[in-house]
Amino acid sequence: MSYFTFTMMLAALFVLAIFLVIYHHVFYPVLLSLLAKHKRSPLREIATRHYVQSGEDKSMRRFSIVIPAYNEAAFIADKVRNLGCLDYPSDRFELILLCDGCRDETYRLATEALAELGLEELDYQVVNFDVNRGKVAVLKDGVKRAKHEYIVFSDVSALLPVNALLMLDTNFQDASVGAVSGGYCFANKGSVGEQKYWQYQRQVRERESSVASVIGAHGAFYAIRSDCFEDIPADTINDDFLIPMQVIKQGYRVLYDSRVSAIELEQVELAQDMQRRLRIAAGNFQQMLMLASLMNPKYGWNAVNFISGKVLRALMPFILLFILLSNVLLVGVLGLFADSGTELNTNWQWLFQLTLAGQLVLYLGVSLLNISRKVPASGIIKMICYLVNGYWVALIGSTKYMLGLQAKVWSKIE
Repeated sequence: MSYFTFTMMLAALFVLAIFLVIYHHVFYPVLLSLLAKHKRSPLREIATRHYVQSGEDKSMRRFSIVIPAYNEAAFIADKVRNLGCLDYPSDRFELILLCDGCRDETYRLATEALAELGLEELDYQVVNFDVNRGKVAVLKDGVKRAKHEYIVFSDVSALLPVNALLMLDTNFQDASVGAVSGGYCFANKGSVGEQKYWQYQRQVRERESSVASVIGAHGAFYAIRSDCFEDIPADTINDDFLIPMQVIKQGYRVLYDSRVSAIELEQVELAQDMQRRLRIAAGNFQQMLMLASLMNPKYGWNAVNFISGKVLRALMPFILLFILLSNVLLVGVLGLFADSGTELNTNWQWLFQLTLAGQLVLYLGVSLLNISRKVPASGIIKMICYLVNGYWVALIGSTKYMLGLQAKVWSKIE
């Protein structure tokens, strides 16, 4: 291969990689926004009940709320009381609480809370497993124990609004809907960059749902038809992504309704957040491989959303790394043959030098801010820092998954 051919091929891949970055962050959200405006159909009005019993109660759907718990002593009592306050007929839902080999007082505190006055009508099962087997294993046990035709998954540390089941009952009136995800927010708002990121994620999910189906669900609060549940591998990392995506493969829609949002109580420290993001990054890479069949054009806009959103997000750390390394190589090769007088050297060398300088300024700048622990004043710079740090963590998490270093059993981040 000649110098010219090699350089041209590398330059073409470099341009393609830059296009993918711009497409994922700019073109796809804009495209999604335009399509959502065109296709958007209003969500059904959520039914109201105001805790008043009526003849309509008998027509409401029955739900089994499955909650895995591992060392959740800090939140379990509040969660039980929260479920006891839901505005929904008490004979139309059950709680299945699965204590996964807890080493703290989760089980005792849960049973004490369930014995409190006001919760006597709550239909529940509390299972105290001796061994910690991981979230996926207990989730599957919970599904097997469920008595009702709709299954709700929720986290202990996330409180549900009182109309959470009313929202689900309203949306499942549409026979084409196989799963529903509620919104998600933090009791503690976090950094500006984090807030903007979650705001962006909410908009994307709403638009995906308008166009076809939301890609993934919030593990804190989502529900599926029980006959749509398919067994998932024991080493699944992001179960709240894989389970709803299997619903799409069965021909149903997965709806996103952010009008009712679970409220996350748990506030994680920086080191814990790093562990969580590493696990999510590894999960993103795993789900891309597990759900490769969703890229089949027969899934229509769901395939487009999956590729443009999730697949490119999983690959983005590697694409950015390729851009940096190929840029270094291009500048080096063109500099080495600077005297060759070819058109590529004379016309494009300055451009490659400029893009390389831009990347170095970006990465060094973010690194210096991290080291100095300084918080930039600009909201845009905060957002850029959050994204760059996120992709750096994702690169590590994905690499750990590929090398088999990611933990296979889910456990609470401590």
